[in-house]
Amino acid sequence: MLLSPFKVPPRYEFALAIVVVLAINVATGLITRHHAEPDGWLLLTPWILTVAGMVWCFALIGRLPPIVDWRGLIIDQRNKISLSRVQLVAWSLLVISAITTEGILNAVWGRPNPLELAIPSQLWVLLGLSVGTFVAAPLVLASKADRGNLATKAPYEHAWRDLFYGDDTGNADQVDFSKVQQFFFTIVLVMTYAAAIGSLIATANPSATLLTFPALDAGFIGIMAVSQTAYIAYKALPQDKTDHR
Repeated sequence: MLLSPFKVPPRYEFALAIVVVLAINVATGLITRHHAEPDGWLLLTPWILTVAGMVWCFALIGRLPPIVDWRGLIIDQRNKISLSRVQLVAWSLLVISAITTEGILNAVWGRPNPLELAIPSQLWVLLGLSVGTFVAAPLVLASKADRGNLATKAPYEHAWRDLFYGDDTGNADQVDFSKVQQFFFTIVLVMTYAAAIGSLIATANPSATLLTFPALDAGFIGIMAVSQTAYIAYKALPQDKTDHR
């Protein structure tokens, strides 16, 4: 279990995390508002700390009963760490943290519409794919539970290897390659997009540039869509020890 850095009730710790995130972003905006070309790291630091603050908040939420584990947000009803939940949490961290930092900087810099961030349509498509997988996966697993084919764990037996192991009683102790593929597609895309956001923030000009979100390549969106579809389709099929029917 992740230990709290402060000996205070979780509700106060959560509030403290929010206040710290807001204070860091506002302070950075005030420091840089009159700089024509502020140092890139000075602008990147509040965003990086905002991500850390959100991880802190998510961990506090995860520790709420009955799970009481800092990974609670990514543990599903089977008492397993869920890949679809990891995907949604990763994208939520990236997008919400960027909106927070960019919106506050815009506001402190005196932009008339601080949340006019020009979010590209491709990002909405990508978020829709992640949400779709998050919704579809439990439906597929519920049908397997009705047939008695779904593998579950006892409380507190969850582990990171759950991300890669199968869902059925027939392959619960085998690596599911569709999950491996989905995991690395997600990691590559999240890291690449995070680097693109960081580059835009680092090169922002308080006197002339409105912070925005970078566009996403349509080809990669297509690959992700095919991968997500194949992942759900494979999850829906009953699996045995050989993966051959």
